[in-house]
Amino acid sequence: MQKNTERINANEMARLIEDNLSAKSMSFARLPGGAIHAGNPIWFTSGLNRAGYNGITWASFTPQDLDAQIEESLRPFKQSATPLTWWVGPLSEPGGLGRALQARGFFHNRDMIGMAASLNHLAEFIPPNLEYAFEPVLSQDELREWLPLFAETFSVPHADSGMVFDSFAQVSFAPESEWRHYLIRADGKVVATSSLHLGAGVAGLYNIATRPAYRQHGFGTAITLHTFEQARQMGCMLGTLQTTYPNALRLYHRIGFEVYCKIGIYQRRDV
Repeated sequence: MQKNTERINANEMARLIEDNLSAKSMSFARLPGGAIHAGNPIWFTSGLNRAGYNGITWASFTPQDLDAQIEESLRPFKQSATPLTWWVGPLSEPGGLGRALQARGFFHNRDMIGMAASLNHLAEFIPPNLEYAFEPVLSQDELREWLPLFAETFSVPHADSGMVFDSFAQVSFAPESEWRHYLIRADGKVVATSSLHLGAGVAGLYNIATRPAYRQHGFGTAITLHTFEQARQMGCMLGTLQTTYPNALRLYHRIGFEVYCKIGIYQRRDV
């Protein structure tokens, strides 16, 4: 069921942002060898030996037993020598969890600002001044065209490109997948990419990338609004996203998004 945005308070909005991010991350547990543990903490593995594809998405611990609880949470990852990401959002407890993780060998990768907006109240779309085409990614061949710009923007090592393609292909085109990918073409090349993840009853925006030579032409705004329009046509009422970039924060604010939370990203590659 899609969420009625008129009845959602700020705390609930933050929860939906975090829940969508968690559902997106855990979608990779569908890969061969993947697993999900739905207790406390919530954790998943994907069968891939990469920190970004395994981890803990939520935990509620007591300050008195924090070290022991963290150690117990790491046990399944240590048993398989699996690197992991620990997402620390507004629902995670206690408040000093991120600092405690750093004391136990995690490094603070970054903080993401969680934003949300009603899809019926986004800014009016002003098309870029260059001719372009917005297209859904509906096949593995189209995903191969989509991948290079995504990989370049998000610093995916060239050696990992085949693994990343196979992983996205499996989770994106599986029955009942909640993933949708899109691209913009201009001058015969892919100049922007995006993804939707429809977890937790909302439309989460991910994988926004614009080819450097085509920035400052409105393509970032274009693919964002086109992508959320696809979600709106599918019946979604709420859009969510996370960003680490001040310029992107300003862009999203201009088109109607508000800040609701911060999510810390902590990683360990040697467990």
